[in-house]
Amino acid sequence: MKPRIRLVAGPGGVRAEGEGQARLGHALGADPLAGGPPPEGVFAAWNWDGERLLVRTDRYGMHPLYYRSDANSLTLSPDPLALLRPGEHAALDHDALAVFVRLGFFLAEDTPFAAIRALPPAATLTWTRDGPRLDAPALPVPGPADLTRGEAVDGFIDLFRASVARRLPARPYDLPLSGGRDSRHILLELCRQGAPPRLCVSGAKFPPDPGADARVAALLAGHLGLPHRTVGRPRSQFHAERAAGPAQGMGTLDGAWALPLLSFLRRRSGLWYDGLGGGELAQNPSIELIRKNPYDATDPPGLADRLLTAGRTGGHVEHLLGPRTRGLWSRERARARLVRELTRHADAPLPLGSFFFWNRTRRSIALAPFTLGGGQALIHTPYLDHALVDHLASVPGRFLVDGTFHDQALHKAFPEHAGLGFAAAVPQRHGLVLVGHRLAYLTRLLGHTLHSGRGWWHSRDRVLQRLLAAGRGPGAPQRVSRLQPLALYLLQLESLAAGRTP
Repeated sequence: MKPRIRLVAGPGGVRAEGEGQARLGHALGADPLAGGPPPEGVFAAWNWDGERLLVRTDRYGMHPLYYRSDANSLTLSPDPLALLRPGEHAALDHDALAVFVRLGFFLAEDTPFAAIRALPPAATLTWTRDGPRLDAPALPVPGPADLTRGEAVDGFIDLFRASVARRLPARPYDLPLSGGRDSRHILLELCRQGAPPRLCVSGAKFPPDPGADARVAALLAGHLGLPHRTVGRPRSQFHAERAAGPAQGMGTLDGAWALPLLSFLRRRSGLWYDGLGGGELAQNPSIELIRKNPYDATDPPGLADRLLTAGRTGGHVEHLLGPRTRGLWSRERARARLVRELTRHADAPLPLGSFFFWNRTRRSIALAPFTLGGGQALIHTPYLDHALVDHLASVPGRFLVDGTFHDQALHKAFPEHAGLGFAAAVPQRHGLVLVGHRLAYLTRLLGHTLHSGRGWWHSRDRVLQRLLAAGRGPGAPQRVSRLQPLALYLLQLESLAAGRTP
């Protein structure tokens, strides 16, 4: 059960329900509720002293925390579903969902529910019986620094080393290791500073992932003389996503594959390192999309349209929307909401890199470690060190857009490992294995509908019927593959909005 506090002002004073104080995540060496700029770390915290509620979030708002406020009450929790009242028919935020069903993540402080908002980055929220006050600075979006490429790379290496030095482990730990750059850099730097993990552990993802993450991670661990283990993926993607969606507050379509890995880490020591932010800041996984769609300050709607087309479901989502949702969650509505968010990043050296960091990283990728990972775990995030983020966020875009910046830093800092490739270079596996996996997902979805969730078949927008219809015609396998997780999400969301168990 996630912590929650509800405060209601009445004629006799303030009635408080739930936990009067909470410390979530980890603030590095400081009280998260002290005055001044937020300390290092990923955290959210609150304290109710009987007269005043004080709430603060970390500099980047990475630890999820949500609030709901009306004329005389405020409710707060890291779980937005805990802010829904029993049996309530909750209004949805249609602008937010118009974007989500196409991109797969929410923007800024949006949630699926009109009455519930995420706390912003570096926020201070206070509440008394007179009502709430929310203070949050504008996003720190710096312009490009006057750096050469060599200076930018050297600054990355030096600041990352200082970040890891501030986060050296106080007890034995296991390190999640993928075949990518972010966790590799963490591992190599920890070993350089004399603090290797006792075990490197990788998770297995769902098809069409080729399994290269674990193979490359095992090679690297072997080079370092460290043991390596691969934790298997969930047996059923459907059942994993059915659990992971509500567990992450219906904030993302991702994260389900990591359930066994995070469970393993929690059971072992409850201390690990996460590469959160490294991708978007140092070598963006969407760099090809960014290159093809350079930020044009004269045409934000055009850029928004291209991002919506290239999003997680892209044009496929139209097959899943009925007459009602096609209007409520229209592309025009999504474009208008997306344009408002894109303009906040216009002055960044790489505007779309900044956009993805403050939205996809913060509102989607961060959810798995800080919700599925469990509230008691100590999770170090060295790429979110304040000085390092300030540096990477100001690296001139021309040094980032070729997609080799993190490679250059790794190869310069650790030349002895420069010959080991990355998992991203291995093509995904398609064919009969993927077809069988998708059929198993659909079978389980329909089986659950018949035995436990019969209301799903009669959903207001006939989501299942539309998903089945999308399985006909040219391009059906890819279309259904993109739409199955979203169909499950929409069915669960409809149940939640109607006050039922998802």
